[in-house]
Amino acid sequence: MNISLLCKWWWKLEKEEGLWQDIVRHKYLRNNSVHSVTQRLNDSPVWYDLLEIKEVYLLGRKICTKDGCHTRFWKDSWVYQQPLCLVAPDLFELCECKDITVKNARNGEIPITFRRWLPADLRGRWEQIWRDVLVFPLENVSDEIGWSLEKNNEFSVKSTL
Repeated sequence: MNISLLCKWWWKLEKEEGLWQDIVRHKYLRNNSVHSVTQRLNDSPVWYDLLEIKEVYLLGRKICTKDGCHTRFWKDSWVYQQPLCLVAPDLFELCECKDITVKNARNGEIPITFRRWLPADLRGRWEQIWRDVLVFPLENVSDEIGWSLEKNNEFSVKSTL
């Protein structure tokens, strides 16, 4: 299928309400965010196609962090101008849970652990990042999804060509 069309379906799944969105969210997402859903053996061919281009969609997706439920801790820009995976690539590489959300990290629901003990310089860097994470203001409203490839922040098929 056309990549632009599939990206549009991801956009509509995240931004709009409707019968097909409710069905897909219930069947495939099951309280997961778009970024954390993975392929299963009983997935339909259409869902399989959607998953194939998920990373393409996520490249154009931007998020305004409010409650942190849909913001990827390491891969979205939220606490700094760049994602943490680019700010601290060495920490990202050592992190055991790369797809954690901001809400899960801040609430301690999913602890951020590393594959090995961090040397003093990396430990200091992590502690500074964690202090910045803890002072980042979270709100009681949902994260806002936008499209970084358009000035109006709304998805367009043309922007994915």
